[in-house]
Amino acid sequence: MASFGSNISDATKRLDDAVDALENLLGPHLSDIEAGESVNTLKEHIKTLTEERDQLAQELEEARARARRLESANDEVSGRLESLMTSLKQDLAASPS
Repeated sequence: MASFGSNISDATKRLDDAVDALENLLGPHLSDIEAGESVNTLKEHIKTLTEERDQLAQELEEARARARRLESANDEVSGRLESLMTSLKQDLAASPS
């Protein structure tokens, strides 16, 4: 499960970095657009950030799916261990001392 937390932390950091980059890009580019820089440059930056966001969303969904599978496997193993312990207790109680 530590890996899941690490993936979430990594994805969150990358998302924060992308938002910071967008904020940093907008200010100077608005000035540049007023000064005559191409709007296409800004569109390319936004496209790159959008692709990054989409990738992060996909990675986050994959991490969530993995966490659900791990939780399910953990529940199954816990159930089996509990059943085994119950069976062993019954066997010990039934055996002559």
